[in-house]
Amino acid sequence: MMRKVIYVSYMHLSDKVSRDWYIDYLIAKGVTVEYWDVVSLLAGEVVEFGAIDTDYLRTPRTYSEVEAMLRLPGNRDAFYVMLIYYDGNVTGLYRLLTKYDCKMLFIAWGALPIKRAKKMLSIFSNPFQIAEKVFFKIKAIVYIRLGLVKPFNVVFAAGQALTTRNLHASKVIPINLVDYDHYIKAKLEGERPVVGKYAVFLDIYLPYQSDLKIVGMHAVNPGAYYASLNRFFELLEVQYGIKVVVAAHPKADYSVDLFNGREIYYSRTPSLVKDADFVISHHSTSLSYAVLNHKPIIFIYTNEMAALYRHTVVSYLRDFSCYLDAAIHNIDEITNGEKIIVNDVNLSRYDDYKYEFLTTHESENSLTQDIFFREISLS
Repeated sequence: MMRKVIYVSYMHLSDKVSRDWYIDYLIAKGVTVEYWDVVSLLAGEVVEFGAIDTDYLRTPRTYSEVEAMLRLPGNRDAFYVMLIYYDGNVTGLYRLLTKYDCKMLFIAWGALPIKRAKKMLSIFSNPFQIAEKVFFKIKAIVYIRLGLVKPFNVVFAAGQALTTRNLHASKVIPINLVDYDHYIKAKLEGERPVVGKYAVFLDIYLPYQSDLKIVGMHAVNPGAYYASLNRFFELLEVQYGIKVVVAAHPKADYSVDLFNGREIYYSRTPSLVKDADFVISHHSTSLSYAVLNHKPIIFIYTNEMAALYRHTVVSYLRDFSCYLDAAIHNIDEITNGEKIIVNDVNLSRYDDYKYEFLTTHESENSLTQDIFFREISLS
């Protein structure tokens, strides 16, 4: 009989989570699934757009509730898919799962070409944050070395950057980033979502991004930010004779007026990038679609972003631009369309990115959902 699969997550359940973490797929395969939302346990009450409620959702608010759930006979032999990165601030939760010798799985993906020195610089810009991060890092290591937190039974890892890393696991299985699988599925679609020539902007919902508050970063001014984007898009459209469409962030709920009437699409990013002439991006994992489809990329930022995120987002943009040999622009300094440069694709750098961060030679011809299901079926 197939083991139950329990997701323990630091994200509210949404349609995107159900799709991207293979919950829908497992349920369709007849697997019994539960989703333990521990956001309120670890961070307090957080309201998030797009959250859904289902009969398999559980929301424990104390460690005592979690322990009571772990003791249930139907949960003792389950697989626990940890959608929470192991660090010193979650050792309490991992200690509980270790206490009951739970079979823990982890999906490691999302590595990016951000230089380590720059990441450290962004941390050192806030003395409190560096002290906190160092404390939690040491705590996490000590708990592992003392055997207080057991290794993952299996880690599924996307790309060479992760498969070659010490992942504190008994077994590491190569997989693809979820975006790679969406790219494969989008290639089979015949219908174009947009008529005519266009560029697609990969929206990250920057002025309203809840993740900024979590890490103590200020948000940009919405009015100034969207005005800068629209002015740049107008210059680009005239210069290149195309229209700009928006691939909206999953958390966004935009009025068409915000982008001056430009077409806004939700949950269509793989298809939008596939047929675009080129891609406009900040710092987003979804630019993997541009890499896989060999599309030119323009990285953009504003004056305010440069001031607020000099050591973080804007610094990371420069790393992406350098790695992929792609153009990067401060759009507030663009005064006419002739200054907007779109570099040709450097196929060698794109190929390096593909295997470093998105897939492996072992997994590229399979869908991760099938690799994942096969492993839990055999264990």
